[in-house]
Amino acid sequence: MKFKSIPIIALIALKFIIAQPEELDLDNTTSNGSVQGAFGAVTIDGKIWNQIALRPILPFGKLSVAFDMVIYIDQDGNIHDDEWDFSTSEKVKNTIIDKIYYVRYGNRWDRNYFKIGALDNVTIGYGILLNNYSNTLLYPQVRKVGMEFRTRSFDVNIHGFTNDFKENMGLAGMRLSAPVPYGFTAGVSWVGDRNQYLGLRDRDDDGRPDLVDDFPNDRKWWLDTDGDGWADNDTLNEFDVDGDGWTDSSFTFPLWGIVIDPDGVSTKPEPINIKKETETFNSFALDVGTPILREGSISIDAYAQIAYLLGKTTNPIDSTQINAGHGIIPLGLAAKFGRAKFNFEFRMVPSGNFEFGYFNRSYEIERATFQSISGNQGTIITKSKKLGTYGKQNGYYSSLGIDLGSLFDAVMAFQNLNGEQYNLESNSFEEASNQSFTAILRLKKPISKIEKASWFYQQRNVPNPFDFEYSESTIMGYNLGLKLGNGMVLTYVFRRTFQDMNGDGDVLDANEMINMTSVETSFSF
Repeated sequence: MKFKSIPIIALIALKFIIAQPEELDLDNTTSNGSVQGAFGAVTIDGKIWNQIALRPILPFGKLSVAFDMVIYIDQDGNIHDDEWDFSTSEKVKNTIIDKIYYVRYGNRWDRNYFKIGALDNVTIGYGILLNNYSNTLLYPQVRKVGMEFRTRSFDVNIHGFTNDFKENMGLAGMRLSAPVPYGFTAGVSWVGDRNQYLGLRDRDDDGRPDLVDDFPNDRKWWLDTDGDGWADNDTLNEFDVDGDGWTDSSFTFPLWGIVIDPDGVSTKPEPINIKKETETFNSFALDVGTPILREGSISIDAYAQIAYLLGKTTNPIDSTQINAGHGIIPLGLAAKFGRAKFNFEFRMVPSGNFEFGYFNRSYEIERATFQSISGNQGTIITKSKKLGTYGKQNGYYSSLGIDLGSLFDAVMAFQNLNGEQYNLESNSFEEASNQSFTAILRLKKPISKIEKASWFYQQRNVPNPFDFEYSESTIMGYNLGLKLGNGMVLTYVFRRTFQDMNGDGDVLDANEMINMTSVETSFSF
């Protein structure tokens, strides 16, 4: 789609459009309605697009609605169509859903709360299954509209979530907790992914992942055997499907009763259809906790957890299918000392095939990847299939959140497990470390012209995260906002993730480093 008068369209679009989640701090808005606009540039699929945005926030008492509408325009005046696709009923549904950043009732600490839209940090219970999950990691390339809710009924606390209504709730979870005798609180949790293949990107929503779809932007076609740009089943244009120079007999025989193509037509096999083929994975956990100290600004709680991953994984030595495992936290401590928060857990994996916090911030990237691709066929490796590389392990986890004076706060978390890890070179399990590290640094209030600033880094399940050897679990980035005067703020957002596109076990190949950059100027009116 082309527009010859971009300035005019820009002025019109400013009446209807909104920016991306990382620039928005909508959860902290007041009960008053507001409208914010923005313009700038953003990277989508490695290409720079200009964006025009507006942010209307409509409050109705405890209920708030924030819209998420945006137009991206490239240097030639082309509109990025994905956000405005009304070609099918499914696309209409997804386009309308995409225009909502959130619908929120109350706050997370209220008795009754729900939020529909972008989920930036969701943890269920003490986090043994779902820990710091986010559905915004690949925004704006992938836009998800999920839901989180909390309520209390008959003295039972209920906490649930789903990742994306456009996936028809592909990933979902719930926890029920209630007081039990002797001052304890007990909880039971379930998290399930009804189809891990939904982690494979499918822009045209035809069920064939982009990496094996010869027409990733056209849902009518997906096969092009001879690579001439015409689909195999496009009977109006494609008369030689295999490209051997002979007209296919499907055209010549019905008309003239002759066969021109002597060796027949050999076509590519059909690629996987992730709307029909599925791979589910479920999990459940039990937890119990109790307060052991309450004195002024000091509080200490003790808890224990056990979790089971329910599904199959792959034994990396002989490629046989085996059951996923379970993990135990026999003792955990959560303490608060004034402005500092501290957690410590002993962790055990008795039989391997388990990952603590399996559904985490990088889950949507690790959910499913292709190991190898030949033509339009590939071997799909889901995250659950990689659990077999973890053997029996024991260790600890610790986290610290602290205010660094009046200007900054910081959060750091570290896991150190020791035990058996699979070694690809020797095709055997060896004694090794399994470590994870997360760090977040945030500016609490403006300094001079700096309106806001934050930095984050995550790396999970590697021998040493301080070697900074990237993997699919590596996430890093920063946000920076500068005051320009007259209520305008220049915001720069950078985010880097990694995805193993060819399944070779590393993220060092071309296109496996995914950088997303956004520069915008925002204003309120």
